[in-house]
Order: sequence, then structure tokens, then C-alpha cells
Amino acid sequence: MATRLLLELTTLYQQSHRHYHSLPHIADMLHQGRHLTLDEVQVMAIWFHDAIYDPRSKTNEEDSAALAGDRLRAAGWVTRDVERVQRIVLDTKLHHPTTAGADVVLDLDLMSLAVEWPQFAANTLSIRAEYAHVSDSDFAAGRTAFFANMLQRERLFYSPFGQTLEARARANLRRASRS
Repeated sequence: MATRLLLELTTLYQQSHRHYHSLPHIADMLHQGRHLTLDEVQVMAIWFHDAIYDPRSKTNEEDSAALAGDRLRAAGWVTRDVERVQRIVLDTKLHHPTTAGADVVLDLDLMSLAVEWPQFAANTLSIRAEYAHVSDSDFAAGRTAFFANMLQRERLFYSPFGQTLEARARANLRRASRS
């Protein structure tokens, strides 16, 4: 069952419309997470957090959480753990942790804000490719609004790991806001 589940998730992350929210994003999160103490719930939340991703949808996180619930219950997971996976997945919508262990997963998800500038710019191009259906002006306006919203937050990261990323992420967001 676990092998089939990971194959299903891998297939979802390789859909042709994905350029950023893809298998390398999950691999990066898991790779960085190897230095942290992640439990099974957090690992599955990483795998499921973008499992359903349609750039035209406003319910990706809800749909991903529902998929997690269906698949993990079918795999025999206990209700408490299934619900925690779902809660962490839902927390990725606003990037605000509401349950134990969500802080680290959210920080791993947003760590791409703190990469070196060339990679940050490349990530932006990948996200732009996912939103090819949006006009350049609307994409630029949405990007500006997203960056401004992130910069207004008291904190971007919540775990000790993430707190080391705060300054670089804010510098990237400020630089991107000017470009």
C-alpha cells in the first residue's frame, strides 16, 4: 500500500502543468528535512501538501487534505494521525501553524524564499509558467501583492530551523518587490 501511495503521489507531482509545485519541490523539502526530526505525520504532510495543484483553483489545500484523508485512512492510519496530516496540509494555505509539527513543514515549504537570488528568480519563472493562463499584468500585480503581504507578516518562519532563513527571505522579497 505504501509503495502504491508514493507512486500515486509521485505521478501527481509530475503532471505537465507543474513547474514549481513539482517533485523537485517535495524532494527539496525532504532533503532539508533529513537534518530535522520529522515524524511520519510531518513526512506525509510534506508529500500531500501540494498533491492536488491546479493554478486556477482556490481549493488546492482543501483538496489535498481530502486526498490525504482518503488515502491514509485506506492505508490503515489512525484517525488522530490522519487528522494531523490534514491540518498541516491545510495550514500551508495561510502558512500559519495551528497544530504540532506544522511549523517545521511550513518552514520547509517556504524555505525557497531564502535561497540565493538566482534560484529565487528561477523559482519565480517556474511559478510564472504555472500561471501561463494569467496575463503578465495580472501576474505581476498578484506577485506584488503576495510579496507585500509576506513582508507585512511579523514572521515568515516558526521553527528554529526556519528562523535562520528569515533575514535572507525578507531580503529576497524586498528585492523582488522592486523588480
